[in-house]
Amino acid sequence: MRQDISNRQAGRTRWTLALALLAALWLSGCASTITTEVTAFRQPEWQNDAPRTYAFEHTPQQDAQLERATYEQWLAAALGGVGFEQSPAAQARYLVTMDYDAVPGMVRVAETVYPDPWYGPWGPYWGPYGGYGYGGWYRPYGPWGWGGPGYWPPQTIVRDVPVTFASLRVFFKDAKSGKRVYQVTARNTTEGGSLAGVMPYMIRSAFADFPAESGRPRRVTLEVEKAKP
Repeated sequence: MRQDISNRQAGRTRWTLALALLAALWLSGCASTITTEVTAFRQPEWQNDAPRTYAFEHTPQQDAQLERATYEQWLAAALGGVGFEQSPAAQARYLVTMDYDAVPGMVRVAETVYPDPWYGPWGPYWGPYGGYGYGGWYRPYGPWGWGGPGYWPPQTIVRDVPVTFASLRVFFKDAKSGKRVYQVTARNTTEGGSLAGVMPYMIRSAFADFPAESGRPRRVTLEVEKAKP
């Protein structure tokens, strides 16, 4: 009897861990994908016509930032994919700036738990009219007979999950007029993530449908690249 209870408790523990894993996958969209929320705005009269030349614009403090230099390389690759060519600032039609941040936070996740029929939602005990859990009673009769497992409805467990809120903003400014003509924001929320880890996906998501419709949020889901051996 003790061995049976031990096995059932172990099964219940594995089930709880599986639920926690599913909640984590829900936060990131899926273990093999990353989902980013993207919103763009542009001037009504702006057209994505040639020449599509640009140069990055920095503050003096940003010039020496190695992290920013890496992100700009990734951004340059994405811009090249939508027909833009990097050029010296004196010859560029657009001046492109980017800023980004990542802050820790909490997300409240509701999980649906289907209790082990032997225990109910809170654990195994026995009473004068059948078994009862930590706070709930079994039915005295069931398909297993007197004192067997009864039916427990699904339970909802709410927990707070630590996450990282990451965001990227890219701005296009007409070099001659100094007027901003296009901007796009990409936001990502992931459990246990980092800015460097999600930045390539936010950049690619920001330009997945360029130029995007102004003021219309959309979700872009990309497959996670496998680590190179």
